[in-house]
Amino acid sequence: MTKYIIIFLALLAIFMNYFYFKHPLGEKVIIDGHTINVEVSVTEAEKEKGLGYRSSLAPNAGMLFVYQTKDRYGYWMKGMEFPLDYIWILDNTVVDLSPNIPAPATPDQQPVSLAPKTAVNKVLEVNAGLIAKDGIKIGDTVKFTN
Repeated sequence: MTKYIIIFLALLAIFMNYFYFKHPLGEKVIIDGHTINVEVSVTEAEKEKGLGYRSSLAPNAGMLFVYQTKDRYGYWMKGMEFPLDYIWILDNTVVDLSPNIPAPATPDQQPVSLAPKTAVNKVLEVNAGLIAKDGIKIGDTVKFTN
């Protein structure tokens, strides 16, 4: 019995460490007092898939892409089925905004490609219209929490 408890605790510790290092910023982003529940994308596979091939995103939800280095990361709307707003973040500050980026109208239509005007280390994708609805602007402070 003791052997099983030790194995269980070891597996639990491994899982908890994996989850913490995979999602070190938390599951909520707060911009100018507005809370957005996020899925965090850290691995290349998560970043490549993004929100593609989903039919919708819950209100006040988004996907946060986290990078180790600062760069002008390019994005495109491949596989997207709904329009998005992009919030480009450097450390804890909004540095650029790309509102109302349309999804391809048909599967064979070339998807929109975009990049921020300056280097970033985080990108937040949210439903189109959220930037305007919440009054998010360049210079806003961004907080990450559970």
